[in-house]
Formats: sequence, structure tokens, C-alpha cells
Amino acid sequence: MKVRVESSRHMLYHYGWLSGHRKAVYLEAAMTKLHIADCWVKCCEDAIQIHGGYGYMTEYEVERELRDAIGSKLYSGTSEIQRNIIAAMLGL
Repeated sequence: MKVRVESSRHMLYHYGWLSGHRKAVYLEAAMTKLHIADCWVKCCEDAIQIHGGYGYMTEYEVERELRDAIGSKLYSGTSEIQRNIIAAMLGL
């Protein structure tokens, strides 16, 4: 989970740096959005696995994180659209 968080942070900072230097960031934006959304879902699934049955209980709010994470793959462009943008920018 730590590796996912750090790689997501690095990608986000890199995107911000490029944007601040007025570089073309369409590819980096799509890659960052896709990576962060995927990592968030995977980390939430791991957290539920760690908590066991308590992960499904609303009192612990782990299940809410997973619901929010799955929603992140839908808004701001679905993950499939982000993959299409990446492929198009790479000329595939």
C-alpha cells in the first residue's frame, strides 16, 4: 500500500511540475488519473482484507472508502477513457 501511495504522489507532483512549467500535460494527466484511481481501489481492497469482517461494517468506514474509490474510476473520465487517451497520445 505504501508503494502505491508513494508512486501516486510522485506522479501527481511530476504532473504538477510539468503543468507549472507550461508543458503539454495531456498524457501525464491521463496516466496520473488512471494510476491514482486504480491504486486507491487496490489499497481499499487491501484494507478491507486486513480488517476482515469489520471491513464491511459501516462503523469502521473502510467500506465507505472502497465505495468512494470505485466512484473515482467513474467521475473525471472513466478509467477506460483514460486508457484510450493514453493509447492515442502514444500513437497506438
